[in-house]
Amino acid sequence: MSDLRDFPILRGLTEPDDLPPLDAYDELVEQPTPRLSVVPAAGPSAGADELPEPQPARPPLLRHVRDLLTNPPAVRWLIRGIVEADTLAMLYGQPGAGKSFIALSMAASIACGSDWHGHRVAQGPSVYILGEGGGGVSRRLRAWQLSNPDARLQDAPLYVSSRMVPMGEAEAVEEIAAAIADAGTGKPSSVWIDTLARAAAGLDENSSRDMGELIKACDAIRERYGCAVILVHHAGHNQDRARGSSAIKAALDTELSATKDGQVITLASTKSKESEGFKPLTFQLAGVDTGWNDEDGERVYSAVLEPCDAPGQDEAIGKNQTLCLGVLREMYANRRANLEQAGNDPESAKVTTTEWREGAGLNKQRFYDAKTSLIKLGLVEIQGSTVKVTGNGPVTVGNKRYPGSLVTSGPGGSIDPAVTLPPRYRKQDAVGNDEGENYEDF
Repeated sequence: MSDLRDFPILRGLTEPDDLPPLDAYDELVEQPTPRLSVVPAAGPSAGADELPEPQPARPPLLRHVRDLLTNPPAVRWLIRGIVEADTLAMLYGQPGAGKSFIALSMAASIACGSDWHGHRVAQGPSVYILGEGGGGVSRRLRAWQLSNPDARLQDAPLYVSSRMVPMGEAEAVEEIAAAIADAGTGKPSSVWIDTLARAAAGLDENSSRDMGELIKACDAIRERYGCAVILVHHAGHNQDRARGSSAIKAALDTELSATKDGQVITLASTKSKESEGFKPLTFQLAGVDTGWNDEDGERVYSAVLEPCDAPGQDEAIGKNQTLCLGVLREMYANRRANLEQAGNDPESAKVTTTEWREGAGLNKQRFYDAKTSLIKLGLVEIQGSTVKVTGNGPVTVGNKRYPGSLVTSGPGGSIDPAVTLPPRYRKQDAVGNDEGENYEDF
């Protein structure tokens, strides 16, 4: 304790009887700092002045580059090569493209710890917030269970909601968190929201502000559990991008697209923030008898994804490219036949690019686009003023498919001498060019 002579107001007081009473020194003596104590909550009747629960310390805002280079964060895959853990992802597709089949099978595989079509998964609880097709979910999961009996889906931590939670509402995140706690799921590794359209009730999908609010809610869930949040969404009108504001894609770590061509479903990577993405995967739906009966006693069926071969190259190209390829093969076939009938070497058959364009009947720009595409695909090769066919696959024109052959058109090339293309009906466009778009069966 300090000497009393150190206090100015006491200077000159030399006799004890001259000193003031002890309580006069209270304001001069340094008081000890009171200790804080956290009192456990007493339940709903606890007072409003209770101290909040202590929060974990926030990490430093800035890190030196040395730390980033010497201690890089580990890449943690939820589904190896497809979706990383603790990320925001979206799967979109046109109606009937199988996007919900894909999403449900992924969620089930994660919950069971079973590989997803050859891709290793990190096992963990899956929470599926559902807003569309509730009646079909149990049938689809039943079909998956029967097709994967060793996975024991019935015992897996997969939880499906009975309704959608509007993500634009202020209490949405807390409602989902409360449901997770009530269900006893533990810390989920993935939360699925199917579909974004239902989750965005009351929001404008085309508004970057509104979609920003939805993304904010998704990020809050992701940060709360360190889980991946995967949105299931519809494709736009032209089917080559997801519907709505571009702010959605900008916020994603991963974007996947599901498309359907005939019976073939293709899953492709359209955005992968930290990697080059995966090669497209192709599936078809295989019917499964669920073993259940409907109200009339009839059997109930569903389906599961089964891997299949990708469609042939001829099925992947557009109609103008298909037309030009078919025309070129037909021209080579005719010229080879004429040379052979005349006793000449059929290998000397040639077709110039000008003859090819005139035979295709397209205007210059459309022909140029088709030719450039076929060259990039490795189906034709330009040699000076002539063109060669280098592909040996079949030709598809509209809904008709013409088989390929092993007859060569020169070194390394092939044609199909049996191809007879359907008649072409042309119309003049507004500037008098031969547009060549109205073909039979297109």
